Amino acid sequence: LVIKSSFKWSDRWHGSSESWWVWVEDSENERIYHSEHFVLPKKTRNEPHYLIFAIPVFEPLPTQYWVRATSDKWLGCQTVVPIPFRHVKLPDLKDTHTDLLDLNPLPVSALKNRRFESIFNKYTHFNPIQTQLFHVLYHTDKNVLLGAPTGSGKTAVAELALLRMVQQSIKNRKEENGEGFVAVYIAPLKALARERIKDWGKKFGSKLNLSVLELTGDAAPDARALCKADVIITTPEKWDGVTRGWKSRPYVSRASLLILDEVHLLGEERGPVLEVIVSRMRYIAAKTGKKGVRFIGLSTALANASDLAEWLGVENKVGLYNFRPSVRPIPCEVHIQGYPGKHYCPRMATMNKPAFAAIMEHSPNKPVLIFVASRRQTRLTALDIISLCASN
Repeated sequence: LVIKSSFKWSDRWHGSSESWWVWVEDSENERIYHSEHFVLPKKTRNEPHYLIFAIPVFEPLPTQYWVRATSDKWLGCQTVVPIPFRHVKLPDLKDTHTDLLDLNPLPVSALKNRRFESIFNKYTHFNPIQTQLFHVLYHTDKNVLLGAPTGSGKTAVAELALLRMVQQSIKNRKEENGEGFVAVYIAPLKALARERIKDWGKKFGSKLNLSVLELTGDAAPDARALCKADVIITTPEKWDGVTRGWKSRPYVSRASLLILDEVHLLGEERGPVLEVIVSRMRYIAAKTGKKGVRFIGLSTALANASDLAEWLGVENKVGLYNFRPSVRPIPCEVHIQGYPGKHYCPRMATMNKPAFAAIMEHSPNKPVLIFVASRRQTRLTALDIISLCASN
């Protein structure tokens, strides 16, 4: 809501500020959906002011809502603006989640390659989510978007797609005497990239004799090593910088698989970089006349999975798998408790004692994670928890 003043300011009558009440009402159902106190300062009276809030909309759509601004001290001073719904189109209310099918767990031997099976030597069968995605990952080259809770085996999903690329790379070398393909894994943080290089360096480096390289701000291999690489683990900013000069870097045009981890961060600061990467990789594939790049997006459960799938090029939703947050190998219970208070520090202080009580009730002997908004608050919360533990 954009608010602009349209009256002449008088210091005698208006002082240093003017108070207003703004609310959104539905006259047909006699409901007020939002109300807010707004102060118009004298200094910024000629500038537009913005109020951001959400209001519910129901079907069938009402004719219109009304936005009413009423002065707090001047009688009869108000402005009413209608919000018509004539041209509003609501999104489809269909279920955006994928049902977990009741399938028998697929054995690792379904890979039909002993070297590939050695990658998954820690278990004998794939979990239900991996079983459901196995065919589209390992037997097709379709783009895939997977939304699933943490700990549901998304790394193994990326590894299955990578093994598919290794198969195609070997086939391309034998039949067409061409170059091998390159897989690019994009992690949002350098810490995740380092973790992946340790894991995949052992799996794909020692067991499959593939060249796995880290390309981040801390690790920059030379051009000769990158040209021989089979798997490149990098960050969005680094790969964005590398692909800008793709004509002088042949390993970029060899990339046939792009794995985007934590793709739900598309709405954060790094979102535009990911968008540029996907668009540029498509452009490079079109310019070189080679087979298109396969995109694998890994994320937590998504609210707008169909929009993200369309952006990644998931055709006819064949590769779209957006499981509910409740679909997880280890069951998770969620307890929500509200706390009053507008100011941050007092409200956080009131949470410490209930948080300690919840720890003693649900996990008295096991590790616990408490998330707060800042480093300072981490220290304050830790000190309170220690004092509560000592007094207990």
